[in-house]
Amino acid sequence: MSDLIIRKAQESDLNEIKSLIIELIETLESQEGIDENAVFENCKKLLTTPNAYLLVAELNGKVVGALHLNIRRTILHSAPSALIDELVASKELRNQGIGRKLIRAAMELCKELRHTEIEVSTEISNLKAREFYKSMGFEEVGILLEMDLD
Repeated sequence: MSDLIIRKAQESDLNEIKSLIIELIETLESQEGIDENAVFENCKKLLTTPNAYLLVAELNGKVVGALHLNIRRTILHSAPSALIDELVASKELRNQGIGRKLIRAAMELCKELRHTEIEVSTEISNLKAREFYKSMGFEEVGILLEMDLD
């Protein structure tokens, strides 16, 4: 994986990102409220949304991973906080370090931008993802509650 490049996404990456996100959706225990048809347009909007970062992992000219990071201010922190909303690696290349490299790139970006913390959420039943994030230094410090408004 030494040829792996982590960079900001471009519009030309959107079809490959969409394919990866669909792979991610297929792994979710609950797909309630998720609109697979909106993925392309949502990603396109993120490219120009302030405080949103879409990073890709590229291997031999092909996008094989993606990470979406949102930056926001909170009342309690003196600097902005970052939230990883999605992280996915191509199913053919999982467990080969792509997710780790994307997380490290997101952490470096947050440090450069002087953010106070980086957070991530995953389904409570996704033990593999929870262990992965813990291995990257994340700690389980709270519970995320969710309500669909549809």
